[in-house]
Amino acid sequence: MMSRFLRIANLSLILLLVGCSSLAPLLATPTADSAPQATATPQPIPSVTATVTNNQPGLLRVWLPPRFDPNIESPSAELLHQRILDFENEYPGIQVEIRIKSESEILNTLVVTNNAAPESMPDLIALSYSDMRAVASAGFLHPLEGLTSLLQEPDWYAFARELGHLKNIEYGIPFASDVLLTVYRPSVFETLPATWEAFFASGTYMVVPISDPKALFSLSLYLSDGAELVDDQGAIALNEETLTQVLSFYKQALETKSILPQTRDYQTDTQSLQFYRDGKADMAVIWASSDIQTHNGSYAPLSGLNNAHYALGDGWVWALAGANSENQPLAVELATYLVDSDFMSGWTREAGFLPTRPQALSGWEGDELKASINEVLQSAHPIPSKDVVSVVGPLMQGALIRIFNGEQPEVVARSVIEDLK
Repeated sequence: MMSRFLRIANLSLILLLVGCSSLAPLLATPTADSAPQATATPQPIPSVTATVTNNQPGLLRVWLPPRFDPNIESPSAELLHQRILDFENEYPGIQVEIRIKSESEILNTLVVTNNAAPESMPDLIALSYSDMRAVASAGFLHPLEGLTSLLQEPDWYAFARELGHLKNIEYGIPFASDVLLTVYRPSVFETLPATWEAFFASGTYMVVPISDPKALFSLSLYLSDGAELVDDQGAIALNEETLTQVLSFYKQALETKSILPQTRDYQTDTQSLQFYRDGKADMAVIWASSDIQTHNGSYAPLSGLNNAHYALGDGWVWALAGANSENQPLAVELATYLVDSDFMSGWTREAGFLPTRPQALSGWEGDELKASINEVLQSAHPIPSKDVVSVVGPLMQGALIRIFNGEQPEVVARSVIEDLK
């Protein structure tokens, strides 16, 4: 990675053109949503020594979702707020303007902004992995190639690197993640059974959100076998043999009472976690963020159909969307500042997310916790796209209900494959 000295040198021409200003007023009150039309071709990538030429020299616009609002009262918000202030202090004359934008309508918000006031497009925007894919596909994001080699550094989980890519092009710098994992009672399991067969024979109970419309645990099992969700022509497709194995897994879990019938209607990991917390199950499949701040047990990576560790994960990245290409070097510098491993270590702990860099995890407390989360992150793979999940998830959900109603895996799998044709 470019040394701090060189990065500051590269930004010197920008800083010579800007005047002193204060960040505090811009951080104090988030502005209302405003803001694009998708353009299929990203703007050319500028030189890192480009100068600022917009009508507000030194202004760096940053969009964040409400969950990362630095102005709310929480330890993680205070850390982020202070980190942004520290950045301004390191680069006198630079203003960072924070705007809070709803995640549910982020693409529409970008379309509106780009049409009505393209100069107000965010230089830096925090996006979920799914939203990054959608926004980049719509032509709003600028590739990072030529601006930074940060993602080529060794201090990244392989899963996190994937979060920043679309079709092998770097669009995002990952700063937080979340992964499906197993929480279990160490009083029941000194160590978890090494295979699903051993678990089914153990006489213990597991809870998963069977009626999750996204069916993410089931999709994790399916993908762990190496099966695909999209065929060579780009159409959504399922492998009948692998799908039968997934449904057979649930049938065996029901027959051994490893999964209890009364959990059939659970749709969220919050419901599953509460069932576990109430002492009605010995382990639960949940998102790490649901429990990492309260620690209601020990953690372990999920296992796939072949008993190897495999889990789906999600995350958030910093990306470039500004209309002013000359601000891109400074936006990348801010993103780099915000994914520093030392800062990420403390901020992720307080925010209840997992870090994207091994060095950041090393700053967490508790050797057992660090070891288990490290295994979880090493086993993680990005979740499928929203388009795929919106089709396959409900099909999988319906198939599981049929298994709970006593139908045979082979029959149900064949029916699901026919429904996709």
